[in-house]
Amino acid sequence: MINSATRRCTALGQAPAKRILAATRRGRALQPFSPGQLSSSMAEVTSSTDGGLRETVKTAAAYSDAAAYPGGAPAGPADVAHEDDGPMRFRGNGGESTTRPRRGAAVPGLAANCWGQDELKQRYPQLSENVDADVCIVGGGISGLTTAYLLAKAGKRVVVLESRLLGSGQTGRALGDMTSWHTGLFSSLERWTSKEQRQQVGISNAEAINFVESVVESEGISCGFTRCPNYLLPGPAVAVPGDSRDPRSVSSRSSNSSAREGERVLMQEFEAAKAAGLDVNMVELDRKAGGGGKALQLPDGAVINPLLYIQGLASAITGKYGGRIYENTRMRKANPSAKTLTTMEGCQVQTRQGYVLATAAPVTSSLLDSALHVAALHGKQHVRRRYVVALKIPKNSGYQPGVYYDTSEPQHSATITPGKQSTKMRSGYHDLLLVSGEAHDQGKRPSQYGQPLQQLESWARSRWPAAGERLYAWSYQYFQTAEDLGLYGSDPTITTTKDVYVATGDCGRIMTGGTLGGNIIASQILGWPAGQLYKDLYNPSRKLRGGIPGLPAWSPRYFKNTIQSALDMLLPLPRYVKAAGDIENLARGEGTIINSGLRKVAVYKDEDGQVERFSGLCPHLGCLLQWNPEDKEWNCPCHGSCFDKQGANIAGPSTIDMTRIK
Repeated sequence: MINSATRRCTALGQAPAKRILAATRRGRALQPFSPGQLSSSMAEVTSSTDGGLRETVKTAAAYSDAAAYPGGAPAGPADVAHEDDGPMRFRGNGGESTTRPRRGAAVPGLAANCWGQDELKQRYPQLSENVDADVCIVGGGISGLTTAYLLAKAGKRVVVLESRLLGSGQTGRALGDMTSWHTGLFSSLERWTSKEQRQQVGISNAEAINFVESVVESEGISCGFTRCPNYLLPGPAVAVPGDSRDPRSVSSRSSNSSAREGERVLMQEFEAAKAAGLDVNMVELDRKAGGGGKALQLPDGAVINPLLYIQGLASAITGKYGGRIYENTRMRKANPSAKTLTTMEGCQVQTRQGYVLATAAPVTSSLLDSALHVAALHGKQHVRRRYVVALKIPKNSGYQPGVYYDTSEPQHSATITPGKQSTKMRSGYHDLLLVSGEAHDQGKRPSQYGQPLQQLESWARSRWPAAGERLYAWSYQYFQTAEDLGLYGSDPTITTTKDVYVATGDCGRIMTGGTLGGNIIASQILGWPAGQLYKDLYNPSRKLRGGIPGLPAWSPRYFKNTIQSALDMLLPLPRYVKAAGDIENLARGEGTIINSGLRKVAVYKDEDGQVERFSGLCPHLGCLLQWNPEDKEWNCPCHGSCFDKQGANIAGPSTIDMTRIK
């Protein structure tokens, strides 16, 4: 995965800052296509697009091998021409609710966002027969398709199974930012890692960006990939749950003290990032760059349209390298010893070298499998929910381009993305300010949500005063590990073999982490030396320092959320939760959990006043589900399963729908 030039620098003891800077500025990219081609150079990318939203890509049919799709070539991509239809919140999917929608049926759980996720259409067939492959990848997001791309290009027979549509998960909801910055600040890594490991974090993130740039150029993917600087802004001092040694953990102070504390954290991160080898500088920003003031600047980050990028990957996989992709094909069970996967329709995929679970939370196929993953994997991370708003901003407003992060907990991120022509602005054109943040643990009670979108807008307008009306708002789910490092590699459960791999725990860095995870897993499958470079750092079985000796770093938040869910399930719910007799008072378009004798029942009232009832327990391991009033869906606080308002499964580890009650 890491090019040979970088490995030689490491062996020669070159300063880490020079290693990262050299790798980035030379354009050396992650290209683990064969052991002898790891250091292939690339020319500087010259984009022929304006980086605008919702551009079209080449259709899969233009590339596809008819023999690979006996049922017919994949359909073309969705028409994703940008339409400015004014402010909106979260759009329901409507239509038939099913975990296995056929062509033309409604797809549950799509977000109305600026990338056009809600306009996705099926491009690849549903699996309808038994097939065999060298490797099967479950999940059609960034980590799964990156893995499939590398394996297919290396000559492996690859099959990708996607339960809904490519990009219908968290990749299609991502901000589109890529950065070498560690998600939890490099200064917070000092508890868990050595100096050398922190240097590896910076190198691996930089190489992930280089890899995407290389693929965009070599495959001709029009996805608005643009290099830009990253900035870290001082955030207000806040109380951070967890370790008191976290540099962001401070008590409540006055605004002046809070500002001084923010600068202190910024300086601490400056020293930590320098020590980790990043080419970071302390700069003074003007008012048109995130509100002005002191900030850290890291060159050579990037922004990208995530949906167009993975659609381009898919076209290359199927059209140039002979891979096969099946949409609307949900995995139901797996047999690790036989290296087989079985779909909900009973079709079987027989693999020679195993399979990859690239599904955010690894999907599980039995009660035993689920229980073992709790001990081996789920307990190392907890599930979070993060919000995004897209605000109209005047084109050519003079705001400095880049991706902006702050040191707050939860962290905020922002970037300006070119927009298409608008009929709602006098100037005729606008850009979009994309802002994400206000993250919280998934599955909290509806009364605890507050107003995350309004809070996010307030933060954005305090730093970009010209921001106008909200055009889009959505959220995405991510998994946060105790050490703020992803889990990419062999499945750590004791019942699996070395031929089962997982990609999870990207900590909200969806594009950077997913790209890195795909490279690590592909390199391990192919037996390339690059697969061993980060074995200790990103290994799902890792045992870093800072925890209990000999044991992995468990996530305290996971156990807190799971225990709370168990208590809610066993004890009568408090009075603010609707009783069975109060359903008539439930607002249309809303859901709630009710006490019904000894049972917990999930109730949803649709816009026509019709009431649907489901078991309130998650079909994965029985945690009590909670209604999410922002996304209008049911969320599991323990392991991350999500279901749309009508009970259809939209995210694992559960592979089945909520249980309907007549």
